[in-house]
Amino acid sequence: MADPAFGYLTGPDIEKRPEVSIVEHELGKLGIFLEGSGVTITGVYIKPRPFGFDFYCKKPVSLLQLVRSKAKFGGLLNEDDTDTLEGKVAGGKTHGTGFRQIGTGASLHIEVDVTDGKCNAHIDSHGFVTGPGQYDYNRALEHGYWDLLADKAPGLFGWFGERGQVGPMVGPMKGVDGKVRWVIGLTGHW
Repeated sequence: MADPAFGYLTGPDIEKRPEVSIVEHELGKLGIFLEGSGVTITGVYIKPRPFGFDFYCKKPVSLLQLVRSKAKFGGLLNEDDTDTLEGKVAGGKTHGTGFRQIGTGASLHIEVDVTDGKCNAHIDSHGFVTGPGQYDYNRALEHGYWDLLADKAPGLFGWFGERGQVGPMVGPMKGVDGKVRWVIGLTGHW
C-alpha cells in the first residue's frame, strides 16, 4: 500500500475505501454506473487531494459514450471542449476526455481515455463550470489552488471535517501600524 502521507493508496481492498463509494454514489446520481464496463480500481486518492480513484476500464469507448450521453441530455455535466480556449485550459491536466459536473461547490470530475483505458473519477472541492461551456474564472483560480496544487503537492495541505481545507499562504498584509508587509502563513476555509 502506498504512503497515505502523499494521499494516494494502492493495494488489496482499495475498492472498499469510503472515497470509492462516495464517488460511485455521485456518479450514480448522474446515471453513470461503472458496473459492466470491466473496471478495476488501481489507486485511491484521499484528502487533502481531491478524493476519488484511478481505474482501468476494459470498455472505455462504451463508458465514454455513456458519460457523453449524460452530458448532452442530462445537462449536469460539461465536456471539456478542447476546440475552445476555455475548454483547452480546463482540460489541460486531464488524461483523455474530461467531464465536469456543472456547479461551483464540490463537483464530480471524470476522465475517460479510450486509447489506454486509464480513467479517473474524483470530487473537486471547488467546481468552476457554471453551465455548458461556461466557466467562472475566479472560481477556476480557487480550483487551481485547492484542487490542482493540493493534488501536486499534498504535503503542503491539510483538511478537517467534511469540507475544511488548510494550505500555505504568501501575500501582502496591512499591519496595525498601517504598513504593508509580505507575510507567510496558512489560510483555510470550511
